[in-house]
Amino acid sequence: MNALLAFEAAARLGNFTRAAEELGVAQPAITRHVAKLEDWIGAPLFLRRGNAISLTPEGQNLSELATSVLDRVELGVRDVRRAGSRDFVVGASFGVAHLWLMPRIGAMRQVADAPVNFLTSDDYRSFDEGGVDFSIRFGNGDFRGMEADLLFPERCRIVAAPGFAKAHPGFDPAAPFETLPQRFLLDHGDPSGSGWMTWERWYRALGRSLPRSANLPVVRSYPTMLDMITAGDGVGIGYLGLEDALVESGAIVRIGPELGREGYGYYLVYRPALREKASFERLRAFLLRDAPVS
Repeated sequence: MNALLAFEAAARLGNFTRAAEELGVAQPAITRHVAKLEDWIGAPLFLRRGNAISLTPEGQNLSELATSVLDRVELGVRDVRRAGSRDFVVGASFGVAHLWLMPRIGAMRQVADAPVNFLTSDDYRSFDEGGVDFSIRFGNGDFRGMEADLLFPERCRIVAAPGFAKAHPGFDPAAPFETLPQRFLLDHGDPSGSGWMTWERWYRALGRSLPRSANLPVVRSYPTMLDMITAGDGVGIGYLGLEDALVESGAIVRIGPELGREGYGYYLVYRPALREKASFERLRAFLLRDAPVS
């Protein structure tokens, strides 16, 4: 196992010294482990040219296998460590945590009969780290071997303050770029490549494209963007299911056509083993039942 760990790190990093630093051992130990593994397999795993190394075909095959096996061991150990814990850690973007989960937090704790805590990040890779039980993510349903239940599909409309259209009589929600100054078109952006609806994707869904000269103001925080829209600072793309409370209160209104891409939406994402935990099954059933009707 030590030899396999040393080899996997060296293959992944492409350097014996960096592998030694990652594993906290001396560089000669990596060399010895790799040499023993090569003797046992009966074939060289690396081509050595001075300080540079590259994988042989046998090394490439073993590298892919080693990485896969070690990843599965890591996930398995993570599941075992979390299995005995009563509490839940839920991963969610800032917008989902603030707008959709927080109003439900009391009910979630009651249903699970356990503490429920959040890890908030707009970078979903954070949710793959240890300590996160399940997450709510936007996407097309493909989450690399994880189980995924659709909470609500992508249904987007332009949102604005009630008086915005009156203050801008020339505004056409079917052609916002052509009828509004760019400073009023607030865009959440998609910095981590999650697939969120941006103005560029909005126009693409309409069969058009933004001009190359488009330079729209990007507001990274979805709740902050909604605050700016509520204050009349511009319009943005809203998701049915997230800003429903603001619409119901009259703080913002939905205008123009509704757009949505097939298969896209917000999903409850978790590892299959978690379904063996009764408290999660209760929580899962509650979230699916309480999700917006499509």
